[in-house]
Amino acid sequence: MYQRLIPLFLLFFMSTLAIANDNIPENVRTAFEQMFPDVHKQDVFWEVRKDAIVATFNEEGGLKKAFFAEDGEWLETRIRLYTSQLPRAVYRYLEKTHRHSDITFLAKVLHPGGYFYRIESETFEEVVIEFLDRTGALMDTQQIRFTEGLELY
Repeated sequence: MYQRLIPLFLLFFMSTLAIANDNIPENVRTAFEQMFPDVHKQDVFWEVRKDAIVATFNEEGGLKKAFFAEDGEWLETRIRLYTSQLPRAVYRYLEKTHRHSDITFLAKVLHPGGYFYRIESETFEEVVIEFLDRTGALMDTQQIRFTEGLELY
């Protein structure tokens, strides 16, 4: 029974990916192609979010997410990093402040004004997103409680 459902599920999932990639405004696609000319169209997964249109792709051996406004304006690009790729000052901050949390995402975030670093971590109650400059100084923190956005019955 379940073996028959798996191919149907895969077909449905693949068709939704194709639909998501087809609903991207042409000016956003053009802006992406100008910024990342070496990335093949079929290697990009597009996602429409409430605050941006996001292209997820691999470039130069790393996972990247480019964020665009609906008019094609580039907002930012997040480049996934490993701890070994962090600048020494950011790594020291990470070692000092995150002994009791799980790090779920590290990134260098490029934006029109420059760049910063993003650390996402989880505790039992929340996701914490921290923004640091290149000297390891904390610029801002966002906290998302696990119950936010969930319908509790």
